[in-house]
Amino acid sequence: MIFLYDTEWWIAVAVALGAASAPAFMKRLNLFFLLAVLAVWTAVLIRMAFMQGALAALAGGMLSLFWGFLLMLFSLFYSGLRQMSNKRYG
Repeated sequence: MIFLYDTEWWIAVAVALGAASAPAFMKRLNLFFLLAVLAVWTAVLIRMAFMQGALAALAGGMLSLFWGFLLMLFSLFYSGLRQMSNKRYG
């Protein structure tokens, strides 16, 4: 796993993490935005596969998907708490 020492791989992972976490911060999700995020994320993974190999792309993809999933769960949980408090005190 020599790609862990590659700075370009870490930059690509940071971009993939940003793309995967972007939907969690939007109030409304529209199809154009989701397709744009998916295109950026896929392009970063393809770049990782060509430059560092398939294992590096798999590791970066799984890491970014896990991070995006956690942020989406946190976002849904937080919005549910906020909505619950609005119903109770609003």
